[in-house]
Amino acid sequence: MILLAAMFSFARTAAQDRSAGAGFAWNEFTASFQIRMNDDGFLRTSLNLDMTDVISGKSLYPGFSADAAYLFEFAEKRFRNGEYFTFFAGPGICAGYVRNVSGDFGIMGALSGCIGFDYVFNVPFSLGLTLEPAIGVHLRRTAFGLTKMDFYKTGLISSLMPHLFIKYRF
Repeated sequence: MILLAAMFSFARTAAQDRSAGAGFAWNEFTASFQIRMNDDGFLRTSLNLDMTDVISGKSLYPGFSADAAYLFEFAEKRFRNGEYFTFFAGPGICAGYVRNVSGDFGIMGALSGCIGFDYVFNVPFSLGLTLEPAIGVHLRRTAFGLTKMDFYKTGLISSLMPHLFIKYRF
């Protein structure tokens, strides 16, 4: 009976704090989904369209990646009107087929991080701003058909570009 009550409580809590939305950065478009896991943490998954060199006109094709992060809320500032700021940070992983600084496409795998905040309105929308560095490797084919492994420099360079999110909370 206690197990059933705990499962119902978790389902009720998770159903009250989920969000889906879109994010924008200078070199990336993101679709994300997040679900609250407990009182001070949530899981966020994202699908990303990597626009490195597409915006500048050097390439016609974007790359793609997916990531997952477990984010801990470490501070919150509530206002009298019911709106509030929530601050969060946490680790994650990402993988995809993206372009590195050299301009070559390849497979990428990285450990990532996220730090940011959300401003939650009284309506079921929120705005957020994050910084998301990624440290990993990039595998690509050379002109001779060999595989070359490089440091994924784009993951650190793009961490300097903030991501702006708009989310629908349900």
